[in-house]
Amino acid sequence: MKKTLLILSIVLNVVLLALLLGRKPLELFESVLPATSTTPVTTFQYDKNPNYVRLNSLFHTYQYPKSANAVMLGDSMTNFADWRILMDDPTIINFGIPGDTTEGFLTRLDLILEMKPKRVFLMGGINDIRHYTPIPQITENMTTIVTTLRKNNIDVVVQSTVPVAPKYSDSVRINRDVEALNRNLQNLAQSLKVPFVDLRPVLTNKQGYLQNRLTYDGLHLVGGGYLRWSDALKPYALQADITANK
Repeated sequence: MKKTLLILSIVLNVVLLALLLGRKPLELFESVLPATSTTPVTTFQYDKNPNYVRLNSLFHTYQYPKSANAVMLGDSMTNFADWRILMDDPTIINFGIPGDTTEGFLTRLDLILEMKPKRVFLMGGINDIRHYTPIPQITENMTTIVTTLRKNNIDVVVQSTVPVAPKYSDSVRINRDVEALNRNLQNLAQSLKVPFVDLRPVLTNKQGYLQNRLTYDGLHLVGGGYLRWSDALKPYALQADITANK
């Protein structure tokens, strides 16, 4: 009881002092008891991801078709779909790795450069955000990926990072960072004069969250989501004639 009264007394005194000084009580509390940073620092390493180790090894083992029309470079969102069927093109190569980050993308560019596809559809960043990688670092990685591909005469289509649904853990923080990353990606695409496909209009609700009916876990898409996604990409595929089977 005495402890409760003491706490109340302190709170009231701080509020009264704030009013006398013309400051907001919360500001005064923060100056008296400054908050320590609680933002976790990422310790995630892409090469410790079992999916990365397994699939990257397979990617370097497969015999790919010569002059592939396109490579889908991404994480689990990309990996979980059969893009050859969705895009009606048997030469499309799926380079999605579940759990992969943009740093992981960077380390796998060597095989794409060797393969020399006509175009790369790039989408990622959500795993970086989930692991608290700073937005500037993600943007820098994506910039390096795009510029490297362009220097090697490979066209690039940058896709927006898909937000999570409300039911997903830490959705407010994640979607805030997704929005910041997408602004950077759109600016990146404009500055380098490459297409930017914004998937949010076809996948999100009015509040900017991934629609619940298009996901089974708040993060990954169900079939209807992939149909919307592939439909958004088809105009860009047709411009490059990459749906023509050769």
